[in-house]
Amino acid sequence: MKKLITIFLVIFLCIINVYAKEETPIYSIQINAASRTLRLFSDGSLLKEYPVAVGKPSTKTPLGNFEIRNKTINPYWHNKGNGVAPGPKNPLGIRWMGISAPGGTYGIHGNNVPVSISTFASGGCIRMYNNDVAELYSLVGIKTPVQIIYEDIEVKQDKYTDTPVLIVYPDAYKKKDAESLIKKLTDSNKNITAEQASRAIKISVKGVSNPVVVCDSTAVMLNNQFVTKDAFVENGNVYINQLVAMESLGIDSNLVTNLSIPVLEKDSKIYVDLTGLASKTGGQLKLDNVNNNVYLSNNIIKINGRYLSSYTGGYDKENLIKSSLVGMLGNYTAYNSKEIIDLKDLCKQQNWILKANSLSKVMEIEVPMRVKVGETYIDTKFYNGRYYISSEAAANIPNIKNQNLNLYSYKDKSYYDVYEIMDIYEHQKDDFLTTIEVFKPLHSEV
Repeated sequence: MKKLITIFLVIFLCIINVYAKEETPIYSIQINAASRTLRLFSDGSLLKEYPVAVGKPSTKTPLGNFEIRNKTINPYWHNKGNGVAPGPKNPLGIRWMGISAPGGTYGIHGNNVPVSISTFASGGCIRMYNNDVAELYSLVGIKTPVQIIYEDIEVKQDKYTDTPVLIVYPDAYKKKDAESLIKKLTDSNKNITAEQASRAIKISVKGVSNPVVVCDSTAVMLNNQFVTKDAFVENGNVYINQLVAMESLGIDSNLVTNLSIPVLEKDSKIYVDLTGLASKTGGQLKLDNVNNNVYLSNNIIKINGRYLSSYTGGYDKENLIKSSLVGMLGNYTAYNSKEIIDLKDLCKQQNWILKANSLSKVMEIEVPMRVKVGETYIDTKFYNGRYYISSEAAANIPNIKNQNLNLYSYKDKSYYDVYEIMDIYEHQKDDFLTTIEVFKPLHSEV
């Protein structure tokens, strides 16, 4: 009998462990009040960063290790006997996630004053853009760990130079612990130079109003977010590595040529004039000569990685765009009569993917490629960096079977590589690689 009880207990405990394992949060949150940034981790790896507003110096956000204890959609706001129902005037926005910090009612929530994001503005809570808080709310659950720190000096890795930089933020809470932070950072990253560390401490002690990057070159910030130090100043103009301009701003070589932007070659790399780019794309550029920092302010929309336009009105209005800007990408009869359209609605209607980065203020729209033959549009499949069309759909392309093209098999269907078709057919493509119109073969049949 004892043996049976023991076996039962072992099985029962195993079942409990299985369920406990399933309920363990895969997400965790870290908030740095000094940088006003919320970082979402999945299984310990950084998944996404969001800008936030934190407590004013008089009503600081509590620091420590907490967890999410309650969640509410469209919360009701209460304060000293007053209340605001859910809606556009509600200070909590569209989502509330209460945290277990003692000494008051604190939470991560939306807002009705989006210009406050990235500032010290709240009574201690963590405010987010409504779009961001809705996304975060959908991912994290009750008991998700929330760590709130205050570190006004951080280290970041420049992926283009593979070197670390130090970033000094305003010390609004007057912690004045630059030396201990630098020791912690240099202990964990031996590539930080003594000169960098010394300069960072001096800058922090002196105080800053904007984030300052400490490195051995010209550092470029996009909307106060570090981009790279692979840049330099010459004759009063800022030049940035063209690869960086492409990846961060969507400025490719064709657009550089079309906009008549000057380029320079240095150390076997091509650099483009960021000063000229800013003026021709609606951005503003400021140069901090003392710290050798460049601040670019430009809210950017990209399609398939290429710059489309800049938007104004603040990130909370980033979904609104002139219909003429995307009119060349497809059939928009539902929007033809509208000058301004909502990109969220448009992307949903067209099955496009809209990715908004509220930290850098960059929106990216992913539009699948289509092949046009006459008046027929053929959908493509994307795999491993290439686009393919089925051999059945490709039958509309003139003489396709006589061109000795490779056939690729997938799930009992055969496909042609669109890029291989482009190599041997006259074709026309739009600037964003969303439509490839195919005409006739470049050469006669073999």
